[in-house]
Amino acid sequence: MKKTFRFLPFYFCLFTFAFCLTASSQTLTVREIMREPSIAGMRPDNERLSPDGRLVAFSWNAEGNEPRNLYLTSTSVNETRKIIDAEENYEMRTPALESKLNYGLTVRDEFSKAREKNLGGAEFSPNSKRLLFTQNSDIYVLEIGNTVTPLAVSKPRRITRTQGAESAARWLDNETILYQSGGNFFALNIEKTFLVQLTKEANPAAFISVSFATPTEDAKLLAYAVSDGSKQRALFLPNYLDEFVQSPTFRRGFTEQKVFVTKTDGSLEKPFEINLPKAEGAAYVRSVRWAADNASLIVDRVDKDTKRRQLFYIHNVGSKAEQTILITEETDEKWIGSLSRIVEPNPKNNSQILFASEKDGFNHLYLAMLERAKPQPNPTGEIRQENPTDAGFSSTVNIKQLTSGNFEVDWAKWIADGKQIIFSSTENNTATRDFFVFDFETTEKYPAFKNFALTSENNKTTVSPSFQNGMKTNPQIDKENSQPIFLYEFSRWNSPTELFIYPRICPRCGRVFQPLQITKSTTEKFKQTKWSEPQFFSFKAKDGKKIPAKIYLPNAFDKSKKYPMVIFVHGAGYLQNVINGWNNYYREFMFHTLLTQKGYVVLDVDYRGSAGYGRDFRTDVYDFLGGLDYQDHLDAIDFAVKNYAVNEKRIGVYGGSYGGFMAEMLVMRAPERIAAAAALRPVGDWKNYFYSSPLYTTERLGFPDKNPEAYKRSSPISYADQLRKPLLILHGLVDDNVPAQDSMQLVEKLIRLEKTEHFETMFYPSENHAFTRSTSWADEYERILTFFEKYLK
Repeated sequence: MKKTFRFLPFYFCLFTFAFCLTASSQTLTVREIMREPSIAGMRPDNERLSPDGRLVAFSWNAEGNEPRNLYLTSTSVNETRKIIDAEENYEMRTPALESKLNYGLTVRDEFSKAREKNLGGAEFSPNSKRLLFTQNSDIYVLEIGNTVTPLAVSKPRRITRTQGAESAARWLDNETILYQSGGNFFALNIEKTFLVQLTKEANPAAFISVSFATPTEDAKLLAYAVSDGSKQRALFLPNYLDEFVQSPTFRRGFTEQKVFVTKTDGSLEKPFEINLPKAEGAAYVRSVRWAADNASLIVDRVDKDTKRRQLFYIHNVGSKAEQTILITEETDEKWIGSLSRIVEPNPKNNSQILFASEKDGFNHLYLAMLERAKPQPNPTGEIRQENPTDAGFSSTVNIKQLTSGNFEVDWAKWIADGKQIIFSSTENNTATRDFFVFDFETTEKYPAFKNFALTSENNKTTVSPSFQNGMKTNPQIDKENSQPIFLYEFSRWNSPTELFIYPRICPRCGRVFQPLQITKSTTEKFKQTKWSEPQFFSFKAKDGKKIPAKIYLPNAFDKSKKYPMVIFVHGAGYLQNVINGWNNYYREFMFHTLLTQKGYVVLDVDYRGSAGYGRDFRTDVYDFLGGLDYQDHLDAIDFAVKNYAVNEKRIGVYGGSYGGFMAEMLVMRAPERIAAAAALRPVGDWKNYFYSSPLYTTERLGFPDKNPEAYKRSSPISYADQLRKPLLILHGLVDDNVPAQDSMQLVEKLIRLEKTEHFETMFYPSENHAFTRSTSWADEYERILTFFEKYLK
């Protein structure tokens, strides 16, 4: 049965039933925080804006349980429908055999079965009249209604039913689906039931893979990369849950890559190889993009062991007149940052390419303009001959910087008319994100959203423009309009992520538009709970750098008293957590309120190496992980002790992944400052992580055989003999990011060093790097809470 409901403007929730709701100060429990369905509700995800901007598809479950269903919203009519119920649509491939010896652990329990039914990402056809999705690795298609009945959809039509898995499914044109199976890419015309195998190079047995499948806008050509992984290392991750222990293999390491182009109708027997200058040292392709002429390719490549970035323009791919032009080249003595991956060809002008670079110290936008060469007759033997007098471009490339200042741009797109770009930046505040439009006709930058006051139906103002202060993320714009419809996510520190539509991006229209909230997924329980509000501040580090941080204070905080403090260290290293928004650390946010209820101060630092603060801040960890980032935490402790009544003898630290690594470094190297540490899925030895994630590690430490001292001083296991304070180690056994090997090795070394009294361990047999089971989350955080209560109180 299809479910239809009306959504109301988001300001309505601020006053409806306000007379009966009061903030709850009830003490939280770990089980309540970690339970599923979550107290915060389920966040909508996998959202897609249709190319014409009329519709939004997204995954969600109103009850907050897996599996997620598929919903469709009209951007012009205040209505949302559940169009696919994952439970009802699911068809099991092969029923599992029931064992008579089923008295032990049930591996494939209800938790696992529910997630098997989840729907894969929805994708609209180019004309916005069809929607595909996947379930259980098969492809389904829906026909969508017209403008009169935009939410009317057909019964799902199953397109594939195979033993293999179909993945990465999207539309090639209005009738043809591009998807990957067995490592290769195929094009399936669902009207003519015609199947074409587009790539043939993938060979899992020989460790050859195909990726970056990118079609032209006219769907006639497909570019892709072939990676030779035969020199990668095999990682084995034993799974102990089943009757017989299994050990899946994962291969990691740098690969050798080549870029190819083929025709999507299958008429080309052998693809064209793109002849780029030979890469030097370890290298990888970051992206491939087609220019507006549907014949020229842009390739973004990093080589020289992550220290050089080259952007190439290959004009008239596959012709005898094929021409390779170096658009830009830059080197960084430390490493090329991932934020500069932005590469956007102008959709109306194939001589203009928008790209990002940190060359001036912050990630900013640049426009590359190619100069035309004099027309000459075009040789024969090319893929296409629409422009027989096209002589291509000269080697001259003019580059203009479009944005500048001490802020970062983290997303950018051309608007359909090719005369404007829209981008996201930290210009207003590093803790928020805002959108701006650069207009090439006026050469001016404008706020994408006009200042607005949100009003109720009786025209009374209920929300001030301060609503705009938050995290606006994951934007999408329609592909047809010069004043496009805009989809984005919005959140604040105490407002979980919801989907919003801004009806028209038109900064020079002189008209004020109001954003429209299209999801209301936050529970009343969450809204009623009195969450601990973070105070944002910055402090000066020992070397003079300004370090951002946020702090949570206990209820009825009194500066005349002394409080124990817990430091939370965010993961990834290159991540920003001092934000006025919502992210994957929502469980930790709720846990921090629980800690403040129990009388703790909680400190969260965006230490050196974090995202959001420019190139120098990002690369200050180069050659020593646990150097300046470690010192930032010691300086933060000094600041908190001086300004927030912290008892310097009762300070604990915890974090996961990179945060777990830092927790171990702090407790081992600064036992006079840290009374206890909990390390979740920690990196204990960076040479192990080099074999698991060589790109990340090479960027920061180089290669182990060439820079052994950097690996040694950066690895907690090197300081194991200095452990004198309690350490709690927690790790998932099937972690394929930071394998449990790190914690196993550290535990063994601590045993040999006779440090038994100083450490505790817990391993989670079913969990990967990111835990999924609420019971595992609860077990882990109850242990952390008990640990801190024992050693910090």
